This record gives sequence, structure tokens and C-alpha cells, in this order.
Amino acid sequence: MDFGESAFFQRQRQRRFHRRSRNGCVTCKAKHIRCDERKPHCTFCLRHGETCRYGADGRSSSAAATTSAGKGEERPVVPSADRNTDQNIPHNIAADPFIGTDYEMPHKSKSLFHLFASTRVLYRARVDRDRDSFLVRRALSHPGFLHASLLLTTLHWAWYTGDVGQFRVPYLYHKVQAIRFVNDQLQDPETAASDSTIAVVAALAVMENSLGSTEAVSSHLQGLARIKALQHEDRRPQKMGLLQRMITMAAQSVSTRPVFDMLSISRTDDVHQSVIISLLRVALRPIYSLPTLSGIEDPDEPLADVLAKKTPDPRSSTLLASQRTVDTSRSEFIACYFYLYIILREEAVDSFLVEWFIEQLLTDVCRTEHLMQKGLYSPSLWFWTVMFGACAANAAKPSCATEAAHVKMLKGIYLDKITSASRLLKLTNWESAREVLRLFAWTDDFTGESEIRAIWEEATWGVQ
Repeated sequence: MDFGESAFFQRQRQRRFHRRSRNGCVTCKAKHIRCDERKPHCTFCLRHGETCRYGADGRSSSAAATTSAGKGEERPVVPSADRNTDQNIPHNIAADPFIGTDYEMPHKSKSLFHLFASTRVLYRARVDRDRDSFLVRRALSHPGFLHASLLLTTLHWAWYTGDVGQFRVPYLYHKVQAIRFVNDQLQDPETAASDSTIAVVAALAVMENSLGSTEAVSSHLQGLARIKALQHEDRRPQKMGLLQRMITMAAQSVSTRPVFDMLSISRTDDVHQSVIISLLRVALRPIYSLPTLSGIEDPDEPLADVLAKKTPDPRSSTLLASQRTVDTSRSEFIACYFYLYIILREEAVDSFLVEWFIEQLLTDVCRTEHLMQKGLYSPSLWFWTVMFGACAANAAKPSCATEAAHVKMLKGIYLDKITSASRLLKLTNWESAREVLRLFAWTDDFTGESEIRAIWEEATWGVQ
């Protein structure tokens, strides 16, 4: 073999150059895979259900543990069994929390469950989830609540990262699994109209609406209406609860405002509360008319038939490519809850569903409170949203003492917010409070005035 031929084969054996990921996670380094260094879970670990660990300084444990005793010498450190090896997660979750349950979690979903169980996504921030969170307990109690939780988790983390692509695989997987679960539940009359079935259908609807697929959400809402028709009469009340009446009244009131007035509301501040934008959406571009859903137009016609008559124009799905589309997605998330509440009709709705809703409402209230106090956010809009949130908190139906304590805590938070806003606006009686509510949405024939008044008086008792 001559020199030229030898050089040719040598070039063929050379590996293509690529930049090494020195700060990659332990799993990718062990598998000799280039890590994209996403946190808290890199894309490879999230898609393949692997445990993703980084060192405290942001580097992988193996990279952080190298020594320089000799040039180029690296000595890996074996993690100790009594040390928390996942320092990016704020508190420990059991290695396999599904031991002892009636079902097995697919391997590829365990990392997503870890994200759900350890952290919450509030707007664009991540915070620790309480280790005794009833949402986690409910998710572990039944496959339906688990599918709903993981499906919504993919959406919330897409908001946080601004990148749907990273969560596309788990989202599609759990979407398929959720639909299969619902179809299986519908085969048995005992489970067809259960709270777990409703939770999954609701999660599918909220997810599709958040991603802009109106045709799909319409199908899920029709399915939910048919499921409600299977429930016993005591779960199908003729009179709507306070929250449902509040939603319907607000949508009707807002729709009668001049267009320039609504545009002025939507552009009032640099920071918006999604519930306000959501009400503008359902008033101007509704998937279904809320008065139609509430049965005002024809109370004797089955709701499923009403929904089937109108197929909304399909909208293209958004990929959450920018921060603005994250705001849009959150508004659609909340707007879909309006439709869900009207279809469910019940005075008290399962706290599992209510919690995902209130979590986002309260996030907006808290992040705009200091702006409101500084005069940078409309006090009247803020007051309206805290009154609305208090109605939502009162609509929660806890299933155990832990949930009841959590709901009581939420009610207390909203009562404190109402007190704060009333002081700022110098509201000394219900009549003055009602006039402030009227600035955004209120009608004189609202049948829930006495109930709203009771909430306000509870918050301000002894304050005036």
C-alpha cells in the first residue's frame, strides 16, 4: 500500500469534529451522547424517560468531580447512596412513586411526572410544588387524573421554555393515551361519567384550545356534553352555579361595549391579566355562544345537540414560538375553562379541575398587584379579577380534608386581595363596590348579585 492510499484510509477513519458538551448531564455523558444542556431535564432524557442530573454548579456530576492531579487525568466519582444526586429538583420524589398503585407508569413518562411532582409553572416562572400537593396525590390515585396532569404539564413547561418541540413527543404520547383511556371508560356505564373521565376530556379540550386547534376542542366539548348527559339528574342541575352565571354575565356585558372601548381595555397596561383577555376573546370570537351553552336560548334542547349544530372555523395551531404567543396560549387556556364550566353547570366542580384554573388566575393577580398599587395597572380591572377569582375558589368541590384545607387557603388569599383593593379604591359599601365592577362587566339583572355581595362583605367586614 503506498503512502497516498494509507492517507486516504486514515482520513476515512477520522471522526467528524463536533463541539463537546462539557456541561452536559450525567446520562448523556455515560451514553456518549451530545447533551443540549436543557434544564431541569435535557431533551434526550425527557424523550427517553432517563434520569437527568446536573452538578450544583451547572456542570454534570462527572465533569464537576474531575481532578487535575495529572494533566488530562479525570477521575469519576461514584454518587453516594445517601446523597441527593438530583440537585436541580427542589425536593426529593420517590424513585418510583407508582409502586403500590394499580398501574404502571411508562418508562418514558417518568421524567415528565418528576417535573409535574416537583415544580409548578406559573406564567413564565417555575416554583417548587408543595410535597403534600393534593394534585400529585390525585394523579397517583387514578390513571385518568394522571393522564390529565401529565398532559397539562407538557403545556405548562412549553410556556416556561417557550419551546414546544422539546415536549412534542411526551405531549403526543399522553394525548393518545388520554383518548384511549376515555374510550375505555365509555365502554363501562359505571365509569363513563366519572370525575376522572371528565378530567381527561377537560384536559384534552384545554390543551387543544391553548394550542389553537378549535376544531379539536369543539369535538372534546361535544364529548363532554354527552358525558354529562349520562350522569344522574343530581349532577345535571337546571340552575347554573355562581361562577357559571358570573362568566355568562361578564361575556354578555363585555360584548355590548363599543369596540374602541374593548381595544382600550386590552391595551391599558404593559402587563395583562389573561382572564380579562379571555373574556374579550369569548365575547368577540367565541367558539360557542355562552348564552347558547347556558341554555338561555332553548333550555329544552340537549346540549350535545346544540354543540353539534355549529362547527367552528379551524384555526392554525400555534407553536408558542415567542413570548407573545405564550400570553395568547394562556388566554386560550383560561377561555376554554369558561366553556367547560358552563357545560358542567354544577355549583361545585371537582377541585382537581378547579386547581389548574385558579393557579393561573392567582398568578396573574399576584404579578400585577404591585403594579396596581403603583398606579401602573387599572385598580378597577384588578378588583374585578379578584372578585371573579373568589367566585372560582368558592366553586371548588374538595374530596378529602387535604383538599378542603387547600381550598380554604385559596379563599383566604382572595379575601385578603379583595380587602386590599377595597381599601385602595376607598369602597365603603356594596353599592360603591358594584359600581367599580360595572366599569368592566356588570348587568343590573345579574342573578348572582346577593352571592357576590356576600363574598365582598365577608372580605371587608370590620374594615370600613
